[in-house]
Amino acid sequence: MRALNNISKWFVIAFLALLLLRGLLIDNVELGNVGVRHSKITGVLAEDLEPGWRMEVAGIHEVIELPSTYQFINFTDNDALDIRTKDNNVVILDITVPYRIKADEAHQIVQAGNHTREGEGFHFQWLARKTTVSVLREHLAELQSSDFYDTDRRNKVSESTLALLNEKLAAQHVEANAILIRAVYFPTEYEKQLMQIQLNAQNKLLDGARKQVAEKQQELDNFQQRTKALSSARAQGWAAKLARIERAYQVGFLGIAPKSGASMAVEEKPT
Repeated sequence: MRALNNISKWFVIAFLALLLLRGLLIDNVELGNVGVRHSKITGVLAEDLEPGWRMEVAGIHEVIELPSTYQFINFTDNDALDIRTKDNNVVILDITVPYRIKADEAHQIVQAGNHTREGEGFHFQWLARKTTVSVLREHLAELQSSDFYDTDRRNKVSESTLALLNEKLAAQHVEANAILIRAVYFPTEYEKQLMQIQLNAQNKLLDGARKQVAEKQQELDNFQQRTKALSSARAQGWAAKLARIERAYQVGFLGIAPKSGASMAVEEKPT
């Protein structure tokens, strides 16, 4: 019994020792994060650590975790982005820009010191937002007000803006995936003008359609008139032919003489 107690005691001691060693030597990089090992002796390890158990010697090492998944820069509601267009109108944009840390560059963010906390996020996230605002204000200002309602034109400018944005973000070791313009708002007066312009355009299309219908109707009326005239002319022609045939038949019938040469007498009945 004493032997069993000793075994149990040493088992508990060994288990606690392992827990202590784990706490002193090992850290767990959570799923969805990337780890960067910082040593007080050698500095930042030039390598990103994947999720899982990683060595961290207490007092010497620190494993810094940064998000490896897509983050979102949102310009919505009160934070919506206002842009002055090329034709000097102010447009308010509801935009989302998804971005993430570039592959195997998280350690460079730590080396630059941009891994520090900034409010609810990290300093590199604050820098990414600041850069995005600057690029969007500069590049989207090349659009005319009407271009924001032209899907093809808007998408083309968004693509070129994304390329420029990623050039600027490269120095911060992050990359944007897209620039998603979800909604566009104009000042009330311009909205009214725009609605009137769109209404006029629709009325112009409607007038054109009515004109085409009238032209087709005129062509149909002319065709019907020609058809009726041709039908009437042919009917009159056939009536004249029938009249001539009937007259010729009657004349031919009365002009037949008897073969005997005897005269035909018509007897009149007394009244």
